[in-house]
Amino acid sequence: MQDPRYIKSDLKTKLLNPEKEKPSRWSFLKVLREYSTLKQFYPEINPYAEVYKFREDVYCIFYDGIHSAEMWCYLIDGPEKALLIDTAFGLGDLKGLIHKLIGDKEVIVCNTHAHVDHISGNSHFDKVYCHYADQKTIQEHQKPEDTLDFILDENKEPCYTWFDKKDLPPYTPYEVIGVENHHLFDLGQGHVVELIHLPGHTAGQSGFLDHKSGCFFIGDVTSAFGDNKEYPQFCTINSLRDAIQDFMPRIEEVSGLFPGHGTVDLHPKTLQYIMDTANRIIAHPDWYDSIVDFYGTEMYARNIYQMGSDLKYTAKAVISE
Repeated sequence: MQDPRYIKSDLKTKLLNPEKEKPSRWSFLKVLREYSTLKQFYPEINPYAEVYKFREDVYCIFYDGIHSAEMWCYLIDGPEKALLIDTAFGLGDLKGLIHKLIGDKEVIVCNTHAHVDHISGNSHFDKVYCHYADQKTIQEHQKPEDTLDFILDENKEPCYTWFDKKDLPPYTPYEVIGVENHHLFDLGQGHVVELIHLPGHTAGQSGFLDHKSGCFFIGDVTSAFGDNKEYPQFCTINSLRDAIQDFMPRIEEVSGLFPGHGTVDLHPKTLQYIMDTANRIIAHPDWYDSIVDFYGTEMYARNIYQMGSDLKYTAKAVISE
């Protein structure tokens, strides 16, 4: 297999064991990171992050994936407050970078879901919001080893991407507040962002719809494990399909989809394609395009039309209808 092609980077991170190249993702990131005039880089504040302004008052913060896939965090600059969606691994001065972009406004911090590559920077902050079904998991994953075991090898050195371990965030406790589906975060003067529950990847996995820009920050919506004991009804392909189906009458409110990884500003119709793929899986779970090893879990995968990605699932994540 040919090694992934190089993308020029001035970030402090250095790829050691890059994931297999995904052609559509690679071409997007190649053009964006090497040629786009949208890029803002402040190495004197945070040498690990690039910033792209895709809409007025919407900043997309790019990190190399120190576990594997690259990561996006999103910052919405409201009239009175700002909202930060996910904190990745929090390398460098994430808080300083945010205030460089928005000034000294109060920042509301939210997590799309409870996985360490989305929450490990939370300890830069005092308080974090999420869907209630992931609240307990995030509360319990505030120990350094929960992150370090994921990104360091047996010699306690970075295994996927090199970074200076001194630049990880301090592991200090923070408050986790669980909220209901459709909770509104008020950024002032009528600018609200709505939590939309999109479960499957985790029980509480959610997107955040910016009512002003129409940007829908959807987190990770391309897998279902079926393994949550507290909320088993939220960790299936069926629950993801149902959530998207419930949202589809509002699709005209969306100007673009912004996942946690890979290509961003996807066409809103991509949600329809994900739902269609989920329906195909539910109808015929034994008809799959490939079997993949997803961090030690064997999963089936069906290609999602025009997304350049697939929908992964375990057998127990599918409920026959």
